[in-house]
Amino acid sequence: MKNYILTVKGLTKNFGRFQALSNVTFSIKYGDFFGLIGPNGAGKSTLLKILYGIVIPDFGSTFISGLDLKYDYKKIKYNLGIVPQDDNLDEDLSVYENLLIYSMYFGIPRKESIKKSTELLKFFNLADKKYSKVAALSGGLRRRLMIARALINNPSLIILDEPTSGLDPEYRQNIWGRLKALNENGVTILMSTHYMEEAEKLFKNMIILNHGNIVMNGAIKDITSNKKSLEEIFLDIAKN
Repeated sequence: MKNYILTVKGLTKNFGRFQALSNVTFSIKYGDFFGLIGPNGAGKSTLLKILYGIVIPDFGSTFISGLDLKYDYKKIKYNLGIVPQDDNLDEDLSVYENLLIYSMYFGIPRKESIKKSTELLKFFNLADKKYSKVAALSGGLRRRLMIARALINNPSLIILDEPTSGLDPEYRQNIWGRLKALNENGVTILMSTHYMEEAEKLFKNMIILNHGNIVMNGAIKDITSNKKSLEEIFLDIAKN
């Protein structure tokens, strides 16, 4: 387990008679850019919400950096960055204030928070929007800010739920570049997407979920080695 930043074993979750996840097991190595894809209703959101600590599985276990999510979430959260699909930025605050206030949840000293916030604004090309109200930002800029905010505590693992959903191609590619750079700098990334082009360009390894089960798990180059594109594989799975 020491080589893996995330280890999931036998996760199962039922909502009444509906089984959202069934015995889901996989691991992510340190430094990986790991993908999660699947048709609507496949169980992606349930899995991510379990990793966020907001949904409790019926069975199974999750370890992040060697810590058990069930018992050590307070410790884990300090080493975790989360970018949910839904925009939860504070629109009444400026871009800069969103970062500074979020840093308070981690007990980051103000001097360190100011330094880190300034670095993140520069990295995500948001420095010129530092004092702009979030309400005035475009969708692409808001997404960049959400990713920046998730990095304020220097996490070793960042989890993103469809971070480019609804964005135009230019903004999507801008975010791709930032995520690649983060990964090259040692940040492990787990990301869900419904864009197959995005998956092929970014992911090193991935799982494909369908009806709460993992139907494929491995290196993306191996998954697509049968000369089918990822899009063709995904469509075949979605039919079942």
